[in-house]
Amino acid sequence: MPRDSDLLEWGFVMGRDLDTRFSQLLEGIAKHENITVEMLGKTFASKEIENRRTFYPQLKQVLLQQELDIAEFKKIITNCWASGSRFDLIQFGRFTKEEDAAEVLIQTLIKDFPRNDAEAAARIDAYITDAVRLGYQDKKGSPNGSAAAALCSVLLTALFPERFVDYRQSRWRDFARKVGYDIPFPATGSYGLGIVWAGQFAADLAGTRTFKRIWNGENPLWAVAGIAWVLPGLKLGEINPMSGVSDDNEITTLLKHKKQVILYGPPGTGKTYRANNYISHLNTHDYEVHEDSLLDQRIFSLTIYEPRDGHIPDLLPGAHFTYDWKGRRNWQTYYDELQEGDVALAYNAGKMRRFTTVVRCIRKEADSVEFEIVEQFNGPSFEDMKNDPGLKESILVRIQMACSLKRLSQVELQRIIALSEGLTYESLGIELKKIRETIPNKEFVTFHPSFCYEDFVEGLRPLTTDDGTLTYRVEDGIFKTLSRRAFNVLAERAGIEGRWNESESIPYLDDTEKGELLRAVPEVPFYLIIDEINRGDISRIFGELITLLEADKRYCGENEITITLPYSKEKFAIPPNLYIIGTMNTADKSISLVDAALRRRFGFIEMMPDYNVLRNLPDDTNDEVEDIADIAVEALETINERITSNYDRDHQIGHSYLMKVRNAGTRGDALEMLRFAWYHEIIPLLQEYYYDAPAQFNEVVGSKFVKLLPDERGFEIREKLYGDEFLMAIEALANGNREQGQAEPDE
Repeated sequence: MPRDSDLLEWGFVMGRDLDTRFSQLLEGIAKHENITVEMLGKTFASKEIENRRTFYPQLKQVLLQQELDIAEFKKIITNCWASGSRFDLIQFGRFTKEEDAAEVLIQTLIKDFPRNDAEAAARIDAYITDAVRLGYQDKKGSPNGSAAAALCSVLLTALFPERFVDYRQSRWRDFARKVGYDIPFPATGSYGLGIVWAGQFAADLAGTRTFKRIWNGENPLWAVAGIAWVLPGLKLGEINPMSGVSDDNEITTLLKHKKQVILYGPPGTGKTYRANNYISHLNTHDYEVHEDSLLDQRIFSLTIYEPRDGHIPDLLPGAHFTYDWKGRRNWQTYYDELQEGDVALAYNAGKMRRFTTVVRCIRKEADSVEFEIVEQFNGPSFEDMKNDPGLKESILVRIQMACSLKRLSQVELQRIIALSEGLTYESLGIELKKIRETIPNKEFVTFHPSFCYEDFVEGLRPLTTDDGTLTYRVEDGIFKTLSRRAFNVLAERAGIEGRWNESESIPYLDDTEKGELLRAVPEVPFYLIIDEINRGDISRIFGELITLLEADKRYCGENEITITLPYSKEKFAIPPNLYIIGTMNTADKSISLVDAALRRRFGFIEMMPDYNVLRNLPDDTNDEVEDIADIAVEALETINERITSNYDRDHQIGHSYLMKVRNAGTRGDALEMLRFAWYHEIIPLLQEYYYDAPAQFNEVVGSKFVKLLPDERGFEIREKLYGDEFLMAIEALANGNREQGQAEPDE
């Protein structure tokens, strides 16, 4: 078993306060069942529990006999509900057909069974391997380890009721997620580890105060197993009674510790749905920010160089001077933006090195501007600005006022006025207006091969001026924009004045302000969903932000890092209330191919096909629809077992392709939904997987749907089937029948 330190490094969830979460889950179940929590012990999963109490003691007695009574053994297994579906029982019949071999294999499993968990898991895996060879496979020879594992767990549960439970991986993983219990592997190729883990989980749950209060009978693990079998049919996710204790708990824990998580798995497993659904369950909403704003009123800084531009502080109000825009001038963008009537604060870059004069543009030419003196004032020196918390990280200070002309941001203007004598908004003719801005707290973006750093963070975009001149301006990307929004809402909630305005660096905050900011983080979370995150060049898209993603390197973090962006030269950091949820289709790119630096910084949650979602039918589903839905689920399971066998597990078909089947109102609708999904979604996907492997394609879907060409060099999709003929072909597929095996190639 992996160590706890390994689990945390991989980004998997560690359980917290099992008793509390189990209690909350039971409250949700009681609400669903319209009974009290105390009544659950007598009514909930009672049939499942009673079945185990009836047949497990009988099974134990048979297993402990010197010679196994195969007839009695078959009878008990057939009546024990935990033994699996009717398809599992069919394979059980094949397994016990060679009675002597089956008896030897079972005796080898149970004799001197190891007490050590690792040795027990190895013994179980060896048994399952042999059981598959003996009969747990379809006629073509594809293994069904899941059914073999189910029988193995039943045998062990009967013999060691204090240590094991009957095991179906999807049910126990679902149960564990609902109560926040450790799942120390995203999915395991070792059924032995899974069976041992499920027993540990059940024992821990049976040891909680809540369980003991409600289920206090003998063999408590059988009761836990009964609960696990009934839970998937309750649709608790829809009524959401656990206040975040369901599957969302896994995402919540990872986001708390990692700040970003990736949901990964085969296509159609509901990754994007789960990401959006997680955010919607949090009752997230748009936030409102109230602040003073200049709106479209422009104020510029104008750098004066003596003696070239004259000694401006000596001029009286009303005097004019010309500012030559030629030679060593810079920042053409702001010159293009300057209009007649605009006000500027003149900074004397000579010996004075301070703001001294308010001027107004009265005439603008292509290569010069005429200004009028409005008033003289005692403004801040460069040293004053360099020592001011609000200006020390500003562009003005970082470039040491080496800007001929620059439009002042609202924060820059606010701080210059605060550091000046005799300068006010009123004297500048500026009217501050109260605005209320609505800010959404979530964004959705899809990565693709051409998506780049310039789209995500910032980049240069061409701009044509009124006179046709081509210039460039820095344009913020979606992540930088959302980071600024998240910070500003967080700052307002924390009661901090600093704002992160466009074209500015993230504000400087002292330790006290940072403490206030951190305390407000849980109140105003922001989310970025990145769909298909692996389709983009992740390292190039994130660039230098890779390092900043780590929780302790976020703004206000213990090891906070602020970087200078390459285009704007602004200071940038990621606010602590911004979370990233990515989705990754493993059929496009394996998780092992993800950049190692990125992998360390994300938590990962695997999402595999969930057949219980499809079996969880609406209450008003009629029997005919339920029959078709059952066939569809079994067919999907069969296909995925074969894909896993002859391709890999990352290319399985997800359950979402069949969701419309389970929601159909009539038999005709259900059949049409299944047929559409089959021919227009599932078959095209499989064609893509097996375009150069015709024989393997035929192994997966059978000769009713695929025609092999001579020498198996290619394939054709057979003419589409309709109605009951189509349903019979799908049912044969679900039963593991490929028309008596491999079809002969057509001549």
